[in-house]
Amino acid sequence: MSFLARRFNLAPEQTSPVSAATEGSETLVFASPSVERAFDFTVTAQLTYRPNGRSSRWSPDQEEINHVGDLARRMIRHLTAAHSIFTADTAEKAVNAQLSSRFPEAARVDMAVVSRWNVAVELELPEEVKAVVRTHLLNVYEIKARAEAAETRVAKLQESSAIWEKLLAETSDSAFARYAIRLTDDPNKAADVVEQMLDARRADAERLLTLMTDIVKAQQSAGVYDLVLASDSALRAAFQRLGIALPPPAPDSLFAPLSSPS
Repeated sequence: MSFLARRFNLAPEQTSPVSAATEGSETLVFASPSVERAFDFTVTAQLTYRPNGRSSRWSPDQEEINHVGDLARRMIRHLTAAHSIFTADTAEKAVNAQLSSRFPEAARVDMAVVSRWNVAVELELPEEVKAVVRTHLLNVYEIKARAEAAETRVAKLQESSAIWEKLLAETSDSAFARYAIRLTDDPNKAADVVEQMLDARRADAERLLTLMTDIVKAQQSAGVYDLVLASDSALRAAFQRLGIALPPPAPDSLFAPLSSPS
Protein backbone atom coordinates (compact mmCIF):
# COMPACT_ATOMS: atom_id res chain seq x y z
CA MET A 1 0.00 0.00 0.00
CA SER A 2 2.86 2.39 0.65
CA PHE A 3 3.82 2.15 -3.02
CA LEU A 4 0.22 2.83 -4.15
CA ALA A 5 -0.06 5.74 -1.78
CA ARG A 6 3.12 7.30 -3.21
CA ARG A 7 2.29 6.46 -6.81
CA PHE A 8 -1.27 7.87 -6.75
CA ASN A 9 -0.74 10.44 -4.01
CA LEU A 10 -3.40 8.82 -1.76
CA ALA A 11 -1.62 9.70 1.45
CA PRO A 12 -0.40 13.00 2.87
CA GLU A 13 3.11 13.95 1.81
CA GLN A 14 5.84 12.91 4.24
CA THR A 15 9.32 14.30 3.71
CA SER A 16 12.22 12.18 4.93
CA PRO A 17 14.63 14.11 7.17
CA VAL A 18 17.56 12.68 5.18
CA SER A 19 16.23 13.73 1.79
CA ALA A 20 15.21 17.17 3.08
CA ALA A 21 18.72 17.76 4.33
CA THR A 22 20.30 16.82 1.00
CA GLU A 23 18.01 19.11 -1.03
CA GLY A 24 17.53 16.93 -4.06
CA SER A 25 20.64 14.76 -3.96
CA GLU A 26 22.13 11.78 -2.20
CA THR A 27 25.81 10.79 -1.98
CA LEU A 28 27.08 7.22 -1.93
CA VAL A 29 30.68 6.20 -1.20
CA PHE A 30 31.68 2.59 -1.78
CA ALA A 31 34.39 0.31 -3.21
CA SER A 32 34.02 -0.89 -6.78
CA PRO A 33 36.18 -3.52 -8.51
CA SER A 34 38.62 -2.89 -11.35
CA VAL A 35 39.54 -5.28 -14.12
CA GLU A 36 42.62 -6.33 -12.13
CA ARG A 37 40.38 -7.43 -9.21
CA ALA A 38 43.29 -7.03 -6.81
CA PHE A 39 42.49 -3.31 -6.49
CA ASP A 40 39.20 -1.48 -6.02
CA PHE A 41 38.19 2.02 -7.07
CA THR A 42 36.77 4.23 -4.36
CA VAL A 43 33.52 5.52 -5.88
CA THR A 44 31.76 8.71 -4.86
CA ALA A 45 28.36 8.61 -6.56
CA GLN A 46 26.18 11.72 -6.57
CA LEU A 47 22.51 10.78 -6.98
CA THR A 48 20.18 13.62 -7.95
CA TYR A 49 16.41 13.48 -8.17
CA ARG A 50 13.44 15.62 -9.14
CA PRO A 51 9.69 15.03 -8.87
CA ASN A 52 8.05 12.84 -11.44
CA GLY A 53 4.72 14.27 -12.63
CA ARG A 54 2.72 17.29 -11.54
CA SER A 55 3.63 17.29 -7.86
CA SER A 56 6.59 19.68 -7.60
CA ARG A 57 6.80 19.14 -3.83
CA TRP A 58 7.20 15.38 -4.00
CA SER A 59 10.46 14.01 -2.59
CA PRO A 60 11.45 10.34 -2.29
CA ASP A 61 11.23 8.55 1.02
CA GLN A 62 14.09 6.57 2.49
CA GLU A 63 12.83 3.34 1.00
CA GLU A 64 13.10 4.74 -2.52
CA ILE A 65 16.47 6.35 -1.79
CA ASN A 66 17.86 3.03 -0.57
CA HIS A 67 16.41 1.19 -3.54
CA VAL A 68 17.90 3.65 -6.07
CA GLY A 69 21.21 3.56 -4.21
CA ASP A 70 21.36 -0.22 -4.56
CA LEU A 71 20.48 0.04 -8.25
CA ALA A 72 23.23 2.60 -8.83
CA ARG A 73 25.77 0.59 -6.84
CA ARG A 74 25.13 -2.59 -8.83
CA MET A 75 25.34 -0.79 -12.17
CA ILE A 76 28.52 1.13 -11.25
CA ARG A 77 30.29 -1.96 -9.93
CA HIS A 78 29.46 -3.78 -13.17
CA LEU A 79 30.80 -0.88 -15.27
CA THR A 80 34.05 -0.27 -13.36
CA ALA A 81 34.95 -3.96 -13.50
CA ALA A 82 35.76 -3.51 -17.19
CA HIS A 83 38.43 -0.83 -16.56
CA SER A 84 42.00 -0.90 -15.30
CA ILE A 85 42.82 0.62 -11.94
CA PHE A 86 45.71 2.43 -13.65
CA THR A 87 43.42 4.31 -16.06
CA ALA A 88 41.08 5.95 -13.58
CA ASP A 89 40.50 9.08 -15.69
CA THR A 90 39.47 7.05 -18.72
CA ALA A 91 37.34 4.76 -16.57
CA GLU A 92 35.55 7.68 -14.91
CA LYS A 93 34.62 9.24 -18.26
CA ALA A 94 33.43 5.93 -19.69
CA VAL A 95 31.37 5.02 -16.62
CA ASN A 96 29.69 8.44 -16.49
CA ALA A 97 28.91 8.28 -20.21
CA GLN A 98 27.16 4.93 -19.78
CA LEU A 99 25.37 5.99 -16.60
CA SER A 100 23.98 9.13 -18.23
CA SER A 101 22.24 7.06 -20.89
CA ARG A 102 21.36 3.89 -18.99
CA PHE A 103 20.66 4.80 -15.37
CA PRO A 104 17.69 7.19 -15.82
CA GLU A 105 15.90 4.61 -17.97
CA ALA A 106 16.65 1.80 -15.52
CA ALA A 107 15.24 3.89 -12.68
CA ARG A 108 12.22 4.98 -14.72
CA VAL A 109 11.01 1.47 -15.53
CA ASP A 110 11.53 0.28 -11.94
CA MET A 111 8.10 0.12 -10.29
CA ALA A 112 9.64 0.90 -6.90
CA VAL A 113 11.01 4.24 -8.12
CA VAL A 114 8.74 7.29 -8.20
CA SER A 115 11.14 10.23 -8.74
CA ARG A 116 13.40 10.94 -11.68
CA TRP A 117 17.01 10.07 -10.88
CA ASN A 118 20.44 10.72 -12.37
CA VAL A 119 23.86 9.71 -11.14
CA ALA A 120 27.44 10.88 -11.70
CA VAL A 121 30.57 9.29 -10.23
CA GLU A 122 34.11 10.19 -9.27
CA LEU A 123 36.71 7.41 -9.10
CA GLU A 124 39.60 7.51 -6.65
CA LEU A 125 42.65 5.25 -6.58
CA PRO A 126 43.81 3.29 -3.53
CA GLU A 127 46.91 4.72 -1.86
CA GLU A 128 49.22 1.88 -2.97
CA VAL A 129 48.24 2.48 -6.60
CA LYS A 130 48.69 6.23 -6.17
CA ALA A 131 52.24 5.58 -4.96
CA VAL A 132 53.01 3.48 -8.06
CA VAL A 133 51.48 6.10 -10.35
CA ARG A 134 53.45 8.89 -8.66
CA THR A 135 56.70 6.97 -9.15
CA HIS A 136 55.83 6.29 -12.79
CA LEU A 137 54.97 9.92 -13.46
CA LEU A 138 58.19 11.13 -11.83
CA ASN A 139 60.24 8.68 -13.91
CA VAL A 140 58.51 9.75 -17.11
CA TYR A 141 59.03 13.42 -16.25
CA GLU A 142 62.71 12.81 -15.51
CA ILE A 143 63.19 11.01 -18.84
CA LYS A 144 61.45 13.81 -20.73
CA ALA A 145 63.45 16.46 -18.87
CA ARG A 146 66.75 14.73 -19.72
CA ALA A 147 65.71 14.39 -23.36
CA GLU A 148 64.76 18.07 -23.57
CA ALA A 149 68.03 19.08 -21.89
CA ALA A 150 70.02 16.95 -24.35
CA GLU A 151 68.10 18.44 -27.28
CA THR A 152 68.77 21.96 -26.02
CA ARG A 153 72.46 21.15 -25.47
CA VAL A 154 72.85 19.79 -29.01
CA ALA A 155 71.08 22.82 -30.49
CA LYS A 156 73.33 25.21 -28.57
CA LEU A 157 76.44 23.26 -29.59
CA GLN A 158 75.39 23.46 -33.23
CA GLU A 159 74.76 27.18 -32.88
CA SER A 160 78.10 27.70 -31.15
CA SER A 161 79.90 25.56 -33.73
CA ALA A 162 78.45 27.66 -36.56
CA ILE A 163 79.65 30.85 -34.87
CA TRP A 164 83.16 29.50 -34.36
CA GLU A 165 83.27 28.12 -37.90
CA LYS A 166 82.40 31.56 -39.26
CA LEU A 167 85.05 33.16 -37.06
CA LEU A 168 87.74 30.71 -38.16
CA ALA A 169 86.81 31.23 -41.81
CA GLU A 170 87.13 34.99 -41.39
CA THR A 171 90.40 34.54 -39.52
CA SER A 172 91.92 32.46 -42.30
CA ASP A 173 91.02 35.18 -44.82
CA SER A 174 92.47 38.08 -42.84
CA ALA A 175 95.94 38.62 -41.41
CA PHE A 176 94.48 41.07 -38.90
CA ALA A 177 91.79 38.76 -37.50
CA ARG A 178 93.83 37.22 -34.69
CA TYR A 179 94.92 40.67 -33.50
CA ALA A 180 91.33 41.89 -33.64
CA ILE A 181 90.28 38.95 -31.45
CA ARG A 182 92.94 39.80 -28.89
CA LEU A 183 91.81 43.43 -28.86
CA THR A 184 88.22 42.32 -28.37
CA ASP A 185 89.29 40.17 -25.44
CA ASP A 186 91.26 43.02 -23.83
CA PRO A 187 90.95 46.49 -25.43
CA ASN A 188 93.32 47.95 -22.83
CA LYS A 189 96.24 46.17 -24.49
CA ALA A 190 95.77 47.90 -27.84
CA ALA A 191 99.26 49.40 -27.89
CA ASP A 192 100.94 46.08 -27.14
CA VAL A 193 98.85 44.24 -29.72
CA VAL A 194 99.61 46.80 -32.45
CA GLU A 195 103.32 46.70 -31.64
CA GLN A 196 103.34 42.90 -31.78
CA MET A 197 101.50 42.99 -35.10
CA LEU A 198 104.06 45.40 -36.61
CA ASP A 199 106.97 43.37 -35.24
CA ALA A 200 105.49 40.21 -36.73
CA ARG A 201 105.04 41.88 -40.11
CA ARG A 202 108.62 43.18 -40.07
CA ALA A 203 109.85 39.71 -39.19
CA ASP A 204 107.82 38.25 -42.05
CA ALA A 205 109.27 40.81 -44.43
CA GLU A 206 112.81 40.08 -43.30
CA ARG A 207 112.24 36.36 -43.74
CA LEU A 208 110.90 37.01 -47.23
CA LEU A 209 113.90 39.13 -48.16
CA THR A 210 116.24 36.50 -46.79
CA LEU A 211 114.44 33.89 -48.86
CA MET A 212 114.69 36.06 -51.96
CA THR A 213 118.40 36.60 -51.34
CA ASP A 214 118.95 32.89 -51.05
CA ILE A 215 117.01 32.35 -54.26
CA VAL A 216 119.07 34.97 -56.07
CA LYS A 217 122.29 33.43 -54.88
CA ALA A 218 121.10 30.03 -56.03
CA GLN A 219 120.01 31.35 -59.41
CA GLN A 220 123.04 33.49 -60.23
CA SER A 221 124.61 30.62 -62.07
CA ALA A 222 121.42 30.18 -64.05
CA GLY A 223 121.54 33.72 -65.44
CA VAL A 224 118.45 35.05 -63.66
CA TYR A 225 120.29 37.30 -61.22
CA ASP A 226 119.81 40.39 -63.34
CA LEU A 227 116.05 39.71 -63.61
CA VAL A 228 115.67 39.33 -59.83
CA LEU A 229 117.81 42.37 -59.14
CA ALA A 230 115.74 44.46 -61.53
CA SER A 231 112.51 43.52 -59.70
CA ASP A 232 113.81 44.58 -56.28
CA SER A 233 112.40 48.08 -56.53
CA ALA A 234 108.99 46.77 -57.63
CA LEU A 235 108.97 44.33 -54.72
CA ARG A 236 109.79 47.05 -52.22
CA ALA A 237 107.09 49.28 -53.70
CA ALA A 238 104.55 46.50 -53.26
CA PHE A 239 105.46 46.07 -49.59
CA GLN A 240 105.25 49.80 -49.11
CA ARG A 241 101.70 49.84 -50.47
CA LEU A 242 100.84 47.07 -48.04
CA GLY A 243 102.06 49.24 -45.19
CA ILE A 244 105.07 47.07 -44.44
CA ALA A 245 108.22 49.00 -43.74
CA LEU A 246 111.26 47.15 -45.07
CA PRO A 247 114.73 47.67 -43.70
CA PRO A 248 117.29 48.88 -46.22
CA PRO A 249 119.43 46.13 -47.70
CA ALA A 250 122.68 45.40 -45.96
CA PRO A 251 125.77 46.82 -47.65
CA ASP A 252 126.96 43.34 -48.55
CA SER A 253 123.52 42.25 -49.83
CA LEU A 254 123.04 41.41 -53.44
CA PHE A 255 120.20 43.96 -53.42
CA ALA A 256 122.40 46.81 -52.11
CA PRO A 257 122.62 49.66 -54.61
CA LEU A 258 125.87 49.81 -56.47
CA SER A 259 128.21 52.59 -55.42
CA SER A 260 128.62 55.22 -58.08
CA PRO A 261 132.13 55.29 -59.47
CA SER A 262 134.28 58.03 -58.01
